[in-house]
Amino acid sequence: MDRGGSPFTPKSLLSPRIPRTATTSKRSGVLSSVNKLAGRFSLSGRSNQSVQVVFKTAYHVVESFGFPLPVLVTEALTFADRSTAVSVHISADGWAWFVCGRRLLIWQCKQTLESRRQQHVLSSQCRELTLPPSDLAHRADLVSVYIAEGSQVPSCIAVSPEGTLRYWPSIAHEGTSVEDNADLQGQECDSLTDIAPVGCILATTTSTIVLVQPQITGGRHSIACRTLKAPQGWLGGIGRRVSSLIFGGLPTSQVMETKLVKVIAVDGSGFESDEWRVYVLAEHSLQKWILVPGEVERLVYEFDVNRMVREAFHETVWESCAGSLTELDVWLLDMQPVDGGVMLLAAAVNTQLSPQLHYALGKLPTEQMNPPVKFSAFYPLKNTGFYREEDEAELLSYQFLLVNQVAYLYNHKAVLAVSVAALNEEPDTIEFLGPGDRVLGGAVCGNVAVFFSKIHGLVSVLPSDFSPQDLNSSMSFSEAPGALDVTSSQFSEGMNISVTAAELEELTVSKDHTAQMKAAFIYYIKKNMNQSEAIVNQMFPPEEEPIIDIDAVLDTIVVKVSQDLVNDIPAGDPRWIEMRVPGATIKSSSSLHIFHQLEDKLKALELFLSFLKELKLWNRFSAVTSRGVVMATSYVLGEHAEKLVAAIALKTLQANHSALIDMAMQCVVGERPLGGLTYQDLFFREVTRVHQIIQVLSKKSEGLVHSDRRPQEVAHVIAETNTVILAVLEEVIQFRQKKADVFSPNSPCSAGINEYLPWTAAPGKGGLRDALSLQRNLTLKYGARSTGDTTLKNQLYDQLLHLMDIILDGRKSYLESIRGTEKFDILFQQYETERHAIIEPFLEDEEFERAAILAEKYCDFQILIQICELTDNNERLNQYMEKFSEQDFSQFLFSWYIQEQKQGRLLEKFRDIQKSRAHQQALAQFLVDHPSLSWLQNIFTGDYKQASCILRGLAEEETELLQRKKSMISLAKLAMMASDEQPDKVEEVVSTLNTNLDLVSYQEELPEIVLSSYGYDAERLRVLTPTELVKLYICDENSTATEYDFKKALDLLSYIEDEFERDELRHKIWCQAVLRDNWTDTDPNSPLEVIQGMTFFRLADLMAIMGSSPDEVLPPLERMLETQELGNLKDNSNFQFLLKMGYEHMHRILHTDP
Repeated sequence: MDRGGSPFTPKSLLSPRIPRTATTSKRSGVLSSVNKLAGRFSLSGRSNQSVQVVFKTAYHVVESFGFPLPVLVTEALTFADRSTAVSVHISADGWAWFVCGRRLLIWQCKQTLESRRQQHVLSSQCRELTLPPSDLAHRADLVSVYIAEGSQVPSCIAVSPEGTLRYWPSIAHEGTSVEDNADLQGQECDSLTDIAPVGCILATTTSTIVLVQPQITGGRHSIACRTLKAPQGWLGGIGRRVSSLIFGGLPTSQVMETKLVKVIAVDGSGFESDEWRVYVLAEHSLQKWILVPGEVERLVYEFDVNRMVREAFHETVWESCAGSLTELDVWLLDMQPVDGGVMLLAAAVNTQLSPQLHYALGKLPTEQMNPPVKFSAFYPLKNTGFYREEDEAELLSYQFLLVNQVAYLYNHKAVLAVSVAALNEEPDTIEFLGPGDRVLGGAVCGNVAVFFSKIHGLVSVLPSDFSPQDLNSSMSFSEAPGALDVTSSQFSEGMNISVTAAELEELTVSKDHTAQMKAAFIYYIKKNMNQSEAIVNQMFPPEEEPIIDIDAVLDTIVVKVSQDLVNDIPAGDPRWIEMRVPGATIKSSSSLHIFHQLEDKLKALELFLSFLKELKLWNRFSAVTSRGVVMATSYVLGEHAEKLVAAIALKTLQANHSALIDMAMQCVVGERPLGGLTYQDLFFREVTRVHQIIQVLSKKSEGLVHSDRRPQEVAHVIAETNTVILAVLEEVIQFRQKKADVFSPNSPCSAGINEYLPWTAAPGKGGLRDALSLQRNLTLKYGARSTGDTTLKNQLYDQLLHLMDIILDGRKSYLESIRGTEKFDILFQQYETERHAIIEPFLEDEEFERAAILAEKYCDFQILIQICELTDNNERLNQYMEKFSEQDFSQFLFSWYIQEQKQGRLLEKFRDIQKSRAHQQALAQFLVDHPSLSWLQNIFTGDYKQASCILRGLAEEETELLQRKKSMISLAKLAMMASDEQPDKVEEVVSTLNTNLDLVSYQEELPEIVLSSYGYDAERLRVLTPTELVKLYICDENSTATEYDFKKALDLLSYIEDEFERDELRHKIWCQAVLRDNWTDTDPNSPLEVIQGMTFFRLADLMAIMGSSPDEVLPPLERMLETQELGNLKDNSNFQFLLKMGYEHMHRILHTDP
């Protein structure tokens, strides 16, 4: 075996090896008295805080890590009962969670690049959630906290050891959760591994693996579970694979249970970007799965790794010793991903020779589609143990982490740092021996080994020779795509940028970063790439990793330079000399014509974008705050370009609409021009304010409608204003669509920052949403609806259509950008309401075609249905069912009919659909969710048997209305009698339905006074249970009850399944029959006549006449004489006499031969 170099380099991780000067054991205890403040660079991710050094060894330093421990966690640690299991998990993206009993505490312990943009959301908060009930101890390994794509707040999935899942779409809302059960048939859960966006991998202790996937359907969150299983025929032709080793969801009756060791997941970096490779290590074997969103999972291979470990130990440790492999006891302890495969931690002992337990690290190459046949490297470690069976659990409790070329082996007592570059040296041991201290968890976070100590909280363990640059050694970013369709060679000759050598030197040596960026840009234009790159590299060294940060230095500088370019003062116009800012600036245009100045600015901005991409600054962008919204930096640059386009369009329109535009410009500028400058000079110079002219135009229109001008004049001015506004915005939208790919964020640092609110749709002073909404209302009320001129009316309606289109397009674009985030559902509901309100005026004005254009484009199905209903155009409705079949238009249509109480129209659609097979599937799906209607479809198709079956089911579930239940039973009876079912089956079903109708009859025969006394609505009577009916028949309020009513109560007992309840009610009926009469003040001379008038014995007599058996006619005499329900009456001698005489009399009659 080649041992010339370390094969254990983790994926993309490289750092200098740990120097060793001695081979003696390095063991140190963590002393609680050592609390020093380090004044050096923070290695724990808290560069703006003091780092607390907990302990130092000769080779390592233990520091406090991340943010201070939340108070809730500290209190939970302090006051937790000793018998309560506590555990901690730290994620790679800087989140930690603490489990104590059913309490789950989640906080952000460190800001990584990926989490930096969430710092203003939850970084300082600790959230507490409640875990599902469980008879077993919850563990942090069964919790996954992750940030879904497009969201700023983490989601959480937790699983109880028994398999109950609880999913919180947002940890900020504890009360909003979804629960499900994984149905593991008694298996105990072991771990939950995040593989977003596919979901999570839930593994049991017996190596069953389940794919857990959060879902959202119709705005409702849910969670789905699916066991991953080996494909059919997997056992055939396996060769060395053994069926007893196969696990992962196979029934235990077919295979031996296999104890799980570890599950790890490797994302798609370096191969398929959306692909996950999941490795499942059991006590004997290793499985490799591939999971891709939207595809069926693949079990790539499975092989016996236990034998390979046994052979490797024999070759490296016991090679010189005689004996067979079977003498070795081998354990697989842990697994971690490394570059090109996985690394295993294993232990072995040969008790036939010695009780010395050996540990080893071994790398398996797993990247290929075939299983490895041997370890690519296998090294025993220097640390060993003395094996005793009673100590086995502790000796085999080691796990490990990999950071650069250091493996950190740890259990609850100690951390052993092993250099994989010098495995023959003794490990550096750090023990946690303080009173009550123990290690509750460990993870790699930000390329640092982090552990949770019960006493010290989160601590990092770092080599003493650690370099801050090592923190970023595992981070990389992809190259940005090619530059724009404009380059320096294409435009440098035509550009009017003019900067003197002195001014360029002034920009270069300036300490202001914005000035330096401008200098680099000018050198780029002059094709001096070396100087340009030197300035950029000095400002933003390429070896420094970009960070995900809002309003980062690079982003704010770039936005400032771009803004200066578009707002630049014309260099060639002497009238601007008094307004020029002292110092050197980029002079983007030397033209004296405003139109050409704007064109030059657009070219300069395009060239600036090329500069940013060619010098690889573009792919380092993150986001900036614009108009109070966090937006990707590239979107803001796109906004600058769009406003230049708007200014050019406005300048073009000025010739034909000078009075209107000049008035609006004057209002925007406000100040009186100086030095011979005009209002348009000032307005067109500051391009970023161009949107204000549209706001002014809208406000002026509003003022006009409240003036004394005639309605016709007002309508004409509104039409002219719309012409200007629409012409400008249509140019902007066309440019936006054409350049969508150019300004789309593709930097790793802007990943997940997808929120895009165009300035044309933004509210407030910085956007046009309010102005366009106002203009829409004015055009409708004071334009189209106020003029009698047909030509002008049509013009205004067309303009209104375009205004609505622009408004809806902006809101739809914003919604698409936040899809998948927490606020999407609420804002989408608002959008649907606003969309309908915007289009509905066209319906009111019978402008159906214009309404249809918008409703079709923005999928307002309610408007489309209303158009078809108002125009009685069934053919058009069918076309919409075809056109929008993938958007579930048919489902919406059917639901709309139900909501609008138009069941008749729905029945018509049932008949129509029989002629079109294309709609039958949609109808079938609708009827699944609406079984109360599906029987009608069966009637139409002649499937009376199915109709009867559905009606019977609906009748059984009906509890609200008795009459509806009766109708359903009756219809079910008719449908069954009309079906072609076998006569004996029809008779059986009809008999059952008749029995149900009898039960309905019992309820219908209840006296109305009894129902009223209990608050029931006799007109809309709900369905009562047999028990309720019995009690109503015999209640005191049923004062007119006779033996026949009591007989009905006894008959109702046959509908009660529970034998105990049935017996108790029968006894209660007889007791109530006794209490109906006076037993104490009777004629002692005629006892037989007295008992014949008693309800109790009249009921018994009726029972005998109706054919009841002697045993059923009367209840047991002893029970009646002892029952507490009769109160003091049971102790009355007269009552006892009469009751016994009656029983004797009835007994003689019933047992006398005829």
